[in-house]
Amino acid sequence: MAILRSIRTMFDGGPPSQDRALAGRLMRVIFGCYVIVAVGLTAVQMMVAYRAASQRLQDDVAALQRTFSPGIEDAMWRYNAEVLRGILAGMQEIPAVIGVEVRDEAGRRVQTTGAVTDEDGRLRRGDGATPAARPFGTPFSRTFPVIHTDENGRIYPIGSWTVHSDDSIAIEQVKNTLYVILINSAIKSVMLWFIFYLVIRTMVGRPLGQIRDYLARIDADSLGAPPLVIEAGGRNELHALAGALNTMRDRLRWSFEENAALMRDLREMNATLQDRIAERTRDLEALAHTDLLTSLFNRRKLDEALAEATEGRGRPLSLILGDIDNFKSVNDRHGHKVGDQVLVAFADLLRDAVRPTDILGRWGGEEFMLLCPDTDLPAAVALAERLRQRVEATALPEVGTRTCSFGVATLAPGESTDSLVGRADAALYRCKRNGRNRVEVSASLWSEAGLAERGAA
Repeated sequence: MAILRSIRTMFDGGPPSQDRALAGRLMRVIFGCYVIVAVGLTAVQMMVAYRAASQRLQDDVAALQRTFSPGIEDAMWRYNAEVLRGILAGMQEIPAVIGVEVRDEAGRRVQTTGAVTDEDGRLRRGDGATPAARPFGTPFSRTFPVIHTDENGRIYPIGSWTVHSDDSIAIEQVKNTLYVILINSAIKSVMLWFIFYLVIRTMVGRPLGQIRDYLARIDADSLGAPPLVIEAGGRNELHALAGALNTMRDRLRWSFEENAALMRDLREMNATLQDRIAERTRDLEALAHTDLLTSLFNRRKLDEALAEATEGRGRPLSLILGDIDNFKSVNDRHGHKVGDQVLVAFADLLRDAVRPTDILGRWGGEEFMLLCPDTDLPAAVALAERLRQRVEATALPEVGTRTCSFGVATLAPGESTDSLVGRADAALYRCKRNGRNRVEVSASLWSEAGLAERGAA
């Protein structure tokens, strides 16, 4: 029963699944090659044995001439049918003979026994029946002349006799030998199968299964596990492979440790870099909204502030535009470098004088804008007047005291920012036209429109 279970296991694909992939395939390939060679050699051996038996059969049939020709010749010369019949009956007992026929000199059949040829050349028994066909055989016959020599040496052909045989008789003669050859080959094949199975499973399948299971368990968390040890006798390439895997595992563990340290360094560097990027981003955002000369908000930022301040607004909003009087004469007399210094000093003066809630910026050239949330027109005018007086009382670099003009406007319901800026600019223009160093007010959207019409008239 144990042998049957082992055979069933082998034909089902070999030992358990861990060594089925390579060991089972290797065993089938090797044993398949062996079976092909064994079958070929067995076939050749059986063919050689058959040919030898067939040749012996041919020789036995040929040897019948020396044994029986003298008796047949004497019986035919003496016309002794009884003796001839006895000779043929004795020949019929020989295993190599299936039939004998004797003919006279005219070719007429004189005596027969067993299976002989008829007029059509087919073998038939004496009763006319066709003998049963022999498997794997080919009928053949040998014909020998019957010649009588008298005392004077004269030769008289008196007929011929023919022996019929079949190659299958040779197979019958070597049948036992063929059985022995087949049984021997089968036993050797089964034994070699078991040998292949045990050797390959022990030396290849089991070590490969250990290697596969080890590789399946190993990961980043198990690199510190004990090394792989192959449980197989001797030293071979699989042990070298296990050693290489252990070396690779050690290198991987070192690499993971180095990578972990590197990742910590990278995270720290990344945090530092992100801080620097955030700081640089803030600087760039500030730079995008800051006038490079005065460090006040630039026109882009003022436009954004105006849009945000006027959106859905229900509280008052006032706007003041200020311009340094006769600033062109400063550039013409002292140069643009002094003019830049005057603009910087003027910006600092305004920055120190405005309220924390106000938005101050350089609108362009020597013109500055002050956006005053939650401020009505009287409060905005008062603030502009304080700024005018402070500028008039403050000496600026290289040029001494200068004056400044201011235009003030308050946002009307439904008014656009462009209209508000336009009205403040128109009020500033009236300051210039009315003598400078003053504050002009755009009282309302409609009054400014009326002034514009009268000016046009």
